[in-house]
Amino acid sequence: MKRKKPTKVEYPAAKDTVAQLKEDAAAYGLRRDVLGVREAKDQLSSLLQRASGGEEIVITSDGVPTAMIVRYKPVIRGKPFTPNWELLRSMPMTSDSTPAIRAERDSGS
Repeated sequence: MKRKKPTKVEYPAAKDTVAQLKEDAAAYGLRRDVLGVREAKDQLSSLLQRASGGEEIVITSDGVPTAMIVRYKPVIRGKPFTPNWELLRSMPMTSDSTPAIRAERDSGS
């Protein structure tokens, strides 16, 4: 079986200015600050505290947004598994399941 080669996702370049980023955030009621790389490097621990409080920090390089520091939210996918105990109890445990498989196959179910 051939494996598909992973495709590289290319995102469009960010063209917003610092003022545009702040204006867009204010329009949606978001707390967002925009800093340059050097400022962010000097204040990293305080930026992490602010991000943990819900603020978004955009980091720019040469005036172009390149990264964002946001609060960590673990991603939980799907609902927890709960077995169907009634169904499991109705299935007998045997050392060889061949007779059960043949019976189900022959019944046309």
